[in-house]
Amino acid sequence: MSEPLGPGWAPKKPPPSGDSESAPKPKRYWWRFVLAAMLIVMVSAATTASATLLYLDDIADKIKPGNDKLQRKLDRILADAESGGAQTFLMIGSDKRAGAEFAEDKGRSDTAMLVRLDPSKDLISMMSIPRDLEVEIPGVGTGKFNEAYFYGGTKLTLQVVKELTGLPINHIVNVDFLGFAQGVYAIGCVYTDVDRRYYHSNEGVPPSEQYAEINVTPGYQLLCGKKALDYVRYRHTDTDLVRSARQQDFLSAARQRISVEDLVFDGEELIDVFTEYTTSDISKASELLDVLKLVAASRNATINEVDFPAELGPSFVYTTPEAVDRAVREFLGGDTVEEAKAENAKARKGGKKGNKPKRQKKQKKEKPKVEVSKSGSDGLVPAREAGEAEAKIALRRGRGHFPIFYPTRLPEGAFYVESDPYEKVVDPYVYNLKDEEGNRHLAYRMVLVMEESDGTHYFGVQGIRGWSDPPILNDPSLTKEINGREYEIFVDGEDVKMVAWRRGENVYWISNDLARTLTNDQMIGMARSADVVVPKKKSKRGRSRG
Repeated sequence: MSEPLGPGWAPKKPPPSGDSESAPKPKRYWWRFVLAAMLIVMVSAATTASATLLYLDDIADKIKPGNDKLQRKLDRILADAESGGAQTFLMIGSDKRAGAEFAEDKGRSDTAMLVRLDPSKDLISMMSIPRDLEVEIPGVGTGKFNEAYFYGGTKLTLQVVKELTGLPINHIVNVDFLGFAQGVYAIGCVYTDVDRRYYHSNEGVPPSEQYAEINVTPGYQLLCGKKALDYVRYRHTDTDLVRSARQQDFLSAARQRISVEDLVFDGEELIDVFTEYTTSDISKASELLDVLKLVAASRNATINEVDFPAELGPSFVYTTPEAVDRAVREFLGGDTVEEAKAENAKARKGGKKGNKPKRQKKQKKEKPKVEVSKSGSDGLVPAREAGEAEAKIALRRGRGHFPIFYPTRLPEGAFYVESDPYEKVVDPYVYNLKDEEGNRHLAYRMVLVMEESDGTHYFGVQGIRGWSDPPILNDPSLTKEINGREYEIFVDGEDVKMVAWRRGENVYWISNDLARTLTNDQMIGMARSADVVVPKKKSKRGRSRG
């Protein structure tokens, strides 16, 4: 099926006779460029739209010198980047679809995320609200959280969030699905580390068993438009919590794909894309300046990803007021809601002329610490035979073109996914991957599975031949040499999400599952145990030699 979405903002061709007069030059304001940059990142990340705010920090740092009024104004902003206080943003990704067949469908909030920027604490907090959370919807009754958007749009959703959390909300940004797909096309697609095979076809399936079709292979790859949308929206066999984690990973990858300079200075033709599909209460230059000052004051802040306290039920996701209160306090960096409200009031007063709040001195940011356990104390068990068999299959499918690494120790109960022609699952999956210059590289993905009480978890082993600097390996949290091999370790909060290593120009890594179920010891232990199957050398006559 061809993808119906794509760059849809190309101007119409003029008539053969030419225009009768020059088109009027649209009036443009400098702050709209910054808003445009903010919104396109929002579109690219869609439902996990915290990138809207976080990326402004990069704009502040990387904007080119000597460029017109925009540069001069931003220089003045950043020279005195004092914030009026912490602010909380509600980011909504709605599932309103375009087209006449959906005209009566008001849509639902597919995902909602709270983002708080607090420069006084040097903290940026993020917390997603599960769409299936059982809540009381004013005027409706008990229902799922995402139904609030259906009954009352952004206004009712905001009311439910305030009653649920007690938090004061400063700004709201909303993006629909079509904007997501168009935005991903606009930024040149997103390199994504896909954890497993996602496949479903409704062909020959009774209507009662049909759901959204999807066809995404496992492994590191470039996802575009509709396929990216299918990937981040998929929820049929996943929980809300796993789905939110998948979206957050896509968000992080999207940020790496976007050039700040291109957005701010060469992005005029993209403005229609995100303004058509994105709405926000940030509509004035003065409001955007306040946000920009806040983000500039929050540069290099610690990212605090707060897990929403939830228990999965057959139809709903459940929580308790006490659990929400604890999560909100963590979200506020230890403050109570009352203290946050008082700070908001003080910030509004402090924002007035002549009453500027004092900046608190930021503490020096420390690198994350990852302890390395002694072999045998990490909860892993021997698994050389199964791993070597997978590696030999990958080597054969790759026609012996590059070495295949595999872990010789795995978590107890973990196993390699089995190939299934009906579900179009092939493991290990060997494929060709294009880099940012369009060069093709052989790659493989081994998908591993763990069955836990809260569901099925997928993690994997990735290898890429001849591409030494894929975007996913930018900025490791730390590097550590163990037994003569240097590892690049990537940490999400306190959890190791990926461990990578190199052999010549080839790169390899082990990815944690989306819910970060594997412990840090297990992630490091699997990487340390990795052994390699190398291609056999060929004799001059073309025959293989051991």
